[in-house]
Amino acid sequence: MAQKAQHAILRFAKHKAGPAGALEAHHERTKEKYASNPDIDISKSKDNFHIIQPTQKYRKEIDTRVKAAGCRTRKDSTMFVDTLITASPEFFTGRSKKEVQAYFTEAVAFMEKKVGRGNIFSAVVHMDETTPHMHLCFVPLTRDKRLSAKEILGNKKSMIRWQDDFYACMAERWPELERGTPAVETKRRHLTPQWYKKVTAMDAKLDKVEEILSGINLLNAGKKREEAMEALRQLLPEVESFEAETRRLQDMIASSRMEHRSQQQENTALRKEPNKERDRNFEQNVKISALTQRCKRAEKLLEKVPPEVLEHIKRKATARER
Repeated sequence: MAQKAQHAILRFAKHKAGPAGALEAHHERTKEKYASNPDIDISKSKDNFHIIQPTQKYRKEIDTRVKAAGCRTRKDSTMFVDTLITASPEFFTGRSKKEVQAYFTEAVAFMEKKVGRGNIFSAVVHMDETTPHMHLCFVPLTRDKRLSAKEILGNKKSMIRWQDDFYACMAERWPELERGTPAVETKRRHLTPQWYKKVTAMDAKLDKVEEILSGINLLNAGKKREEAMEALRQLLPEVESFEAETRRLQDMIASSRMEHRSQQQENTALRKEPNKERDRNFEQNVKISALTQRCKRAEKLLEKVPPEVLEHIKRKATARER
């Protein structure tokens, strides 16, 4: 059996100022419990650690830097970038916390050279989820004090250079790491920043549903009852779409498992499998895993809604569509 490829992973998600609070709650683990994210094991949260620790709230960190730079902003300006840094799960297998910390410390040093140490306001490593990973947040300020994520991150070709540079940096110390074939060469889709934006948006909507359901008893309290009903009515289509996505994913996973079993039976062919195909399979598995987790969360939340409430909301939505 050929050894699985181990990739150094670097992904960016651009944000306006609005999501700062929600991302801070997740990154900095400010909640007492995380029923909303089944991947988080609170008993392991004590093992999380910062390489760069924020000194104030994310929004304040952002505003302070933008104000100090004296740069102009627009309503649609990217105010900060959430950088996901990790590696294939196999890379971390058997490594001590000290070794894991060394990996992420090296990654932070790489980012400091790229975007400027002063622009980074948080770099926190999560050890309490399935695979160790780091969220590094920075304000995209150029050297001449302009707010420009476009200039710092660049276009698709620039992103390839980012990936090349990151791989070169990390592989110098960990030569077992591999660089995936760029999307422009394989014509396949990476897990893009837009993908991570979608996932973040899904989490925000599920957080809202959970907040409503935590006060479900308000459905019998006059005005509050109507407010809760209206909020659920607006969010229900989103949650129902997760159910449809779950069914689609189940088919994809079943197909993927059959393909995997077939590959196991053909060891020779597997050893000769092109790097680009292994890379594609890895990216697909990451995406399926992330969506599956969120679909499971949506299903659990829906189970908490009384059937008569869901029926009432659906009838009301149908009536408005007519």
